[in-house]
Parts: sequence; C-alpha cells; structure tokens
Amino acid sequence: MADRSEQATQHVARVREILPRSASIIEAFRDTSSRDHPGQLVLDTANELAAQHEQQWQAEDVSRASGASADAIAESKRLIDDLNARRVALVERIDEWVSTQVHSRADASLHTETLGSVVDRLAIAWVRANSLINSGGARERARLALRQLAELADAYDDLIRDVATGHRRLPAWRPLKTYRSAS
Repeated sequence: MADRSEQATQHVARVREILPRSASIIEAFRDTSSRDHPGQLVLDTANELAAQHEQQWQAEDVSRASGASADAIAESKRLIDDLNARRVALVERIDEWVSTQVHSRADASLHTETLGSVVDRLAIAWVRANSLINSGGARERARLALRQLAELADAYDDLIRDVATGHRRLPAWRPLKTYRSAS
C-alpha cells in the first residue's frame, strides 16, 4: 500500500513539475529566452501561439477597415486562414507532447478540452487584453479582458492540479477542421 501511495505522490510531483503554471505561460507569451523548464516545449509553443494571435488580430482589423478594397480583404482572409492552419499545428504540438508526458487514470473525469486548446485560449485572452489596453479605448473593456485572462489562468492552474492528482484526464483529440496549407 505504501508503494502505491508513494507512486501517486511521485506522479503528482512529476506532472506539476513538467506542466508549466499559468504565470509561466503568460510570461512566455512575451518571451521564452533563457529558460530551462521541463515543459519548455509548452512554453515555446505558447509564445508562438501568442504571436499567431497577434498577427491574426491585426489581419482581422485590416479585413474590417472601412474603405478596405476587396483585394485587401481577400488577402487578409487568406492570411487569417494560414495563421489558423499554423495555430492548429501548434495546438497539436502541445497535445502530442502532453500525450507522451502525462499519463492519466482511465477512470478520472474527462476534461472538455485538450491542454493545447486551453493554452490557445489563454493566448487569445492575453492578446485581446493587451490589444484593448494598448488601444487606449474603453477602459471597462480592457478591465473585463484582464479579468477573463485571470479567470482562464486560474482555471488552467486548477486543471493542472486536477490532472496531477488524478481527478481529471486530458482528452487525446485531434482537430477535425482543416485549413488551407500555410505553405
């Protein structure tokens, strides 16, 4: 019985060690230099996701600009499609890594999203919050965006804790929507 308890304790410690906390992920959205984290792939990929979402935010602004030509809108929409294709590949990269690193109990409750999807949503929320803060627009919208980011970060940390303790398991789903190739 002591062996099983010790194994469970080791599992919790390992999952908590390799899966970065939300604060590390949010920091990685800005910069991933000089890190040596066991979950570095997640942090590096989070950085790339944030960059993708920043580019997409800008492309969407171009596509909605009043007076934009049909050619500019079409070019922007093609860019958005390319960015989405890349984003899906980045989410898959995280999910594939997690599937090799984190082994959950089969009887644990299934979480509704993959870890890559959750990191992707954090990146979207981070870009939204920064864009609203930097636009000098409505302060209330910026505050709401920051609150949503904080709530997502808390939910991510809760998920990591639940996965580590064996109360939740992450799905091993593959995206079904395809995008035009970025190449």
